[in-house]
Amino acid sequence: MILIAAFLCETYFHWSIYIITVVFIGARYLALGLLMHESVHGLISKNKRINDIVGEVFCAWPVIVSMKSYKVKHLKHHQCLNTDEDPDYTAKTDKNWQFPMPINRFLKIVMRQLSGLGVFETFRVMSGKSVASGKPKSSRRYKFARVSFYIIFLGGFIYFDHEMLLLKYWFVPFISWTQLINRWRRIAEHSGIEHQPLEMQTRTTKHNFISRLLLSPKNIAYHCEHHMFPSIPQYNLPKVHERLVNDDIGRQSIYISKNYINVFNECIEK
Repeated sequence: MILIAAFLCETYFHWSIYIITVVFIGARYLALGLLMHESVHGLISKNKRINDIVGEVFCAWPVIVSMKSYKVKHLKHHQCLNTDEDPDYTAKTDKNWQFPMPINRFLKIVMRQLSGLGVFETFRVMSGKSVASGKPKSSRRYKFARVSFYIIFLGGFIYFDHEMLLLKYWFVPFISWTQLINRWRRIAEHSGIEHQPLEMQTRTTKHNFISRLLLSPKNIAYHCEHHMFPSIPQYNLPKVHERLVNDDIGRQSIYISKNYINVFNECIEK
């Protein structure tokens, strides 16, 4: 989808088409990150070697992430949800993670994410002290493979004189739209519901086709369901949701927002 979108935009180039393409491709880069997330839970393949190779090489490395590092952080997030031992929770201590948030502060964050500066926060969170302390030491083979991947990837574009393609269809979408929707995803998952009991501070957001396409791919919006059953792959989470909402006890176990406008209203002060 990334390659097809880039090809169509380059063939029929217009600034308006390019903006749409940046949004579409930016969401696909988040989708790659979410497929890496599936791999962390061992859900891409029952064969651990295949699972890890696909997750690292084809999902994590294209979005400049080490799955080995992310795995330490994310599994601890599941084990210690919304506590001082949760790396995601401890990374949200400044005023830019206090909700409900004044709308002018939120708009500044939006502009920061779209400008490309938000990518530095992403890298800071991914390489925090809690991650570094628990991360197993990478082997020389792993380091060599990762460095070789980037040398071949970047070298190929430079050798064939296609640096501008890399800039337009990887760099720009990744540092702008991907960072914005990744920030909004993190807000929607656990923020603005601090009045709920600790174990209930996870949100499921109902969404439509456009939301899945441009904002929250790979069923990540079914976040309560994922935390309750992390070994269930993303494509089955809608079935889990249906089972829960049709059960009295299950329905009381999840916090649901009707849509992302509802999330905005819960998180942002007018």
